[in-house]
Amino acid sequence: MEAGKYRVLVAEDDEAFQQKIAGVLVDDGRFEVVGLASNGRDAVDLAERLRAELVVMDIEMPLCDGVEATRLLQEAAPDVQVVAISGHNYEERVLEIRDAGAVDYVRKSRIDDDLVAVLEALVLALHNR
Repeated sequence: MEAGKYRVLVAEDDEAFQQKIAGVLVDDGRFEVVGLASNGRDAVDLAERLRAELVVMDIEMPLCDGVEATRLLQEAAPDVQVVAISGHNYEERVLEIRDAGAVDYVRKSRIDDDLVAVLEALVLALHNR
């Protein structure tokens, strides 16, 4: 890991959108994308194995959705901060993933504008604990 960079795992089942998110984070310069997962099972495994500090977690994914993956990840590694993302306006699903342990939510249409700011706020909160 490069000094001062935060370790991020991107969990998104659309490969093109995975790359978009990774690009936004890498372009910012403060984040190191340590892994990409295309389903919830891989997200939990990779986040633990690669020691991710932050996870950008799609709500709707195959095998194990983002809600269940967030719940499992919070049980296994409670210090990992999860930010939920979705392309749909599912208020109920957003509440479910927050109840599972996600600390924030960003609509996919707002990734370019909001994701870095949300992650930056999380990083600041972590340092102020």
